[in-house]
Amino acid sequence: MLIGKTVYTKERDTKGLVIDETKNTLLIDENGKIKRIIKDKNRFVVYTDGKTIKIRGSDIVMRPWEYAV
Repeated sequence: MLIGKTVYTKERDTKGLVIDETKNTLLIDENGKIKRIIKDKNRFVVYTDGKTIKIRGSDIVMRPWEYAV
């Protein structure tokens, strides 16, 4: 589940806080602008607990509670 985590995607040049997540998309708040990013077409860098995790969006095309990051 990525809600509450900061993520970056190079394909969309977007970095921000994940405020909502569906099976296929992430809703990211980037400096007050809300962007909906499709998981399947992007790669994400997740910043959490002082760690950086790289994730292929196609690996997390599922409901948020069906995987763990």
